[in-house]
Amino acid sequence: MTALGAARTRVAGALTGLGVPVHDQPPNSLQPPAVVVLPGAPWLDAAGHAALEVVAYANPAAGNSTALTNLEDLIEQVRFALRAAGIGVHDTDRPQANPDGGVLSATTHVSLMVRC
Repeated sequence: MTALGAARTRVAGALTGLGVPVHDQPPNSLQPPAVVVLPGAPWLDAAGHAALEVVAYANPAAGNSTALTNLEDLIEQVRFALRAAGIGVHDTDRPQANPDGGVLSATTHVSLMVRC
């Protein structure tokens, strides 16, 4: 496994207790609620810090206000679990709505040291 892949796996592993599927790479099919760990920007800086994005998805099937509340709850759980695992947590972006399916998502930016 690459150092960058191990970083994604470490972040995903810190989130396994959330009660929703957690993917350390883009899944073939996404079924919200779910969390996906993706490369961030800059992916790897000169000092050896890997930037990753933890994207939380909420299903709007119960209505937009419920989906937003569910997304807020999931984001709070994500941030708590990452901090508890000693992973550097940065900003969380405002929610975005997918115009096709109405799925709400929000991205939390994280960083951790990698050796490569």
